[in-house]
Amino acid sequence: MCFYDQQIFVCGDHKWGRFRAHCNKEYRTGETCGMKLIFEASRVASKCQMCKKYEVTWRKIAQAKERVARWEAEGINPVSTDKEKVNIVAWQKELKEIEMQRQSRMRTV
Repeated sequence: MCFYDQQIFVCGDHKWGRFRAHCNKEYRTGETCGMKLIFEASRVASKCQMCKKYEVTWRKIAQAKERVARWEAEGINPVSTDKEKVNIVAWQKELKEIEMQRQSRMRTV
């Protein structure tokens, strides 16, 4: 039950900040008990790194889909179209992983 600062992002996620105070349960010098309590919470006007990564990946998928649609309409770059479709599938898997990480992080709060 040691006290830490906490940063709360616009997306609702949080990040633990620096250590602020020991609790009375801790008997070892220089150690923390492992349980975190909020000493001071501050709101941050930006999104967390996970949300930023999610948005970047989402933009990559949108741009790739637009390129594939254009290439298929023009009938050019069949090899590039196939490679881009493989990339889209990989990015979609990455989005699912990010979403799973976000959900597991919210459950542990």
